[in-house]
Amino acid sequence: MMTCPECKHQQPESKIAVSTYCRSCRSHYKIIDGKAVTDSNIPKNPFPSASSKQANNMATRDGQVPGPNTTDSPQDTSDHQPETPASKRHTEALGQIDDLRAQLTKKVSSASQFFQRKIERRKIKCLNCEHEHDAPAEASSTLCPACGAYVSLKNYIISTHWNGRIETRGNVIIQKKATVTDITVRCHDIVVLGTLKGGIDCSGDITLNSHSKIMGHVSCRRLIIDKRADVAFANEVECEEAIIDGHVTGHFICRGKLHLKKKAVLNGNIVVANMTIDKGARHNGQISIQQ
Repeated sequence: MMTCPECKHQQPESKIAVSTYCRSCRSHYKIIDGKAVTDSNIPKNPFPSASSKQANNMATRDGQVPGPNTTDSPQDTSDHQPETPASKRHTEALGQIDDLRAQLTKKVSSASQFFQRKIERRKIKCLNCEHEHDAPAEASSTLCPACGAYVSLKNYIISTHWNGRIETRGNVIIQKKATVTDITVRCHDIVVLGTLKGGIDCSGDITLNSHSKIMGHVSCRRLIIDKRADVAFANEVECEEAIIDGHVTGHFICRGKLHLKKKAVLNGNIVVANMTIDKGARHNGQISIQQ
């Protein structure tokens, strides 16, 4: 048990200790031959107690400066400590975490909007059994729910000579310098700007804007013949609706409305449910109105 030479406070110390600080007054003293001896080389009370710190802080707030007899510790700079490399790395790491959290939140929000958005769909007619069903508009293929047949939804853009098979419920464009011969094109919508010598089985619209001789069977939902087109059909044309504004030779079976616009010249017989003829249009052939 050691007795402080300053305040006489007693405290236990290790037998191998050579110096210590008083736990009461914070004075430093040496231990020589088991006795406490004042160490004149160490300032008294370098670590003031909490009570003395509080008193000095209160005096400073009141505008008083601690006197020479007031024991004070070095100025507390805990609020203004210089930034160390470790603290700087810690701050940067926190910033990176905040950035990652913001990016993750944005991605989660985008994914949520993607799954919540309405997926556009369109009608698909099976190439095998002609059963009509819905499929996503962006799909590249589908299966018929009635017969299980595979239905391609691939689009074709033809720019050269073509005589290969085309069976899809996608869309087909035959460009100006392209030629399609010896096949029946099966598709959804088709636009003919070049030459087509074959047949067309279309579940959507046929748009003809060139000089063509269609040798095969033609069926579609709607037939559109542009005013610059000159088209000859070797077989009957079956459609739900027809809009003609060019020169056409052929026989038509139209289950809906047939419209001859002012530039139209139609040579052939017509079986139609409803017909409109604009002023200037001409028709040579028989007309049969059927409901």
